[in-house]
Amino acid sequence: MIRQAVGAIIHQGDSYIVVCKSWQHTINGEVKIDDEWDIVKGGVEKSDPSLEAAILRELYEETGSTAFTICNKFDAQLHFSFPPDMQEKIGYNAQETTIFKVEFTGNVDHLKPIDGEISGIQLVHKSEFLTYLSHEEMRQYVKENILNLV
Repeated sequence: MIRQAVGAIIHQGDSYIVVCKSWQHTINGEVKIDDEWDIVKGGVEKSDPSLEAAILRELYEETGSTAFTICNKFDAQLHFSFPPDMQEKIGYNAQETTIFKVEFTGNVDHLKPIDGEISGIQLVHKSEFLTYLSHEEMRQYVKENILNLV
């Protein structure tokens, strides 16, 4: 089964927000994972009336803020498969993520995750953005679709 998800490339000036994910939601509850730095992203829920509503919900859950403006939705989706051990734990074998470009209009010092899976939030200069991303699929997506970051 393929999980539908949303993600956000969040910028403020020439810097980008990354989050550190330390816990994974699974069928049987939360599971501790090795820290992974990534963009804000998460599954689309049945209660989400649109992809835009889903990304705004995820942004709030993972940053504790509503100070975001959606700039645009990228045409290309991010596709990846979960490792076999994770597939059993979460009930999905792959994910298709719709990515949005989002501007953060608030104070980064006020960001605090609501969702327990996130253990840290960092604002990094665009020159460091790719080096923070833990997953090759995400780094490749950024290289191919976000021309002004590399």
